[in-house]
Amino acid sequence: MRAPFFLLVVVVLSLTSCMDEERLITPVDLYAQRGVFVVNEGNYQYGNASLSFYNSDTREVTNNIFLRANGIPLGDVAQSMVIRQGKIYVVINNSGVVRVLNSTTLALEKSIEGLTSPRHILFENDERAYISDLYARGIHIVNPSTGKKTGFIQAGTKSMPFHQHPTENLVRIGDRLYTNCWSYDRKVLVIDPLAEKVVDSIEVGLQPLWMIADREGKLWTITDGGFVGNPAGNEKPKLVRINPASNSIEKEFVFDDINAQVGHITLSATGDSIFFISNNIYKMSVDATSLPTEPFIPKKRRTYRAIAVDPRTYEVYVTDATDFINSGYLFRFTPNGDVVDSVKVGVTPTGISFF
Repeated sequence: MRAPFFLLVVVVLSLTSCMDEERLITPVDLYAQRGVFVVNEGNYQYGNASLSFYNSDTREVTNNIFLRANGIPLGDVAQSMVIRQGKIYVVINNSGVVRVLNSTTLALEKSIEGLTSPRHILFENDERAYISDLYARGIHIVNPSTGKKTGFIQAGTKSMPFHQHPTENLVRIGDRLYTNCWSYDRKVLVIDPLAEKVVDSIEVGLQPLWMIADREGKLWTITDGGFVGNPAGNEKPKLVRINPASNSIEKEFVFDDINAQVGHITLSATGDSIFFISNNIYKMSVDATSLPTEPFIPKKRRTYRAIAVDPRTYEVYVTDATDFINSGYLFRFTPNGDVVDSVKVGVTPTGISFF
């Protein structure tokens, strides 16, 4: 009698397990919706990275939307995402993958694997994309259609300390690809993507954190200056403008506070101003000759992490990482800096993408 009873228990448990898995999946349909995706890093090695979706019309937020749609967690430390041609590409740093999702249902279609510590993805075309990497000392070349790696652009060597050169943001200007080297580094690298090699470098200051191109094709980067006890040093953060025609620094703005908590920089919807995080949030003309003295949005006990401007409404969206352990917040401001809304999102919201 024991064998049949055992088999019955196994069958019941299996059916229960299947039912549980089905209950974990809630269909998602974002067709015709307008809003914002928030990439939440989660806690390192906890595997609690997530995506949040904020509907800008209804002001409703759906947290853990990838988990709802697929019944599985997103991964460990989500870094960034790109929406392109009906697909969402989510770069998962510590998991070493890029998740490829259907942009309407968020169903997982495939994963680009075999990456070391991916950070950002930039598309050349349907068959070629570049993925930066924190510890691989270079940039991966992948085929987005197949999800396979097709090449690698070497940026640093094992003989260099601190895994230099780590690659971070990716910006294409003309026939050159630019990447900032953040962790324990001081460089912006200039890459010939066809030759697949580094052809120049620009020393901009300690730990260039974020990088964008303005409407004139000038390159901007913000450096965080390291920290006390940093083996690579500690200096005042900077905002730097680079002329890609000569790969030289045109302007350099040094912050007064060596301990300023700097963050992302982004371009205004009209392209004539940049927004940047330095404790507060500031707005500055791309033609400015000095740093602004008054904040566009004050800090108010928030820990600003990411910033983006809606190209349709010119509204400014900002994330607050709070204590980097518990849930953070997404703030929505008018083009004049007045609060419109705030919603709770996931742990360490680090990226904003408009949908």
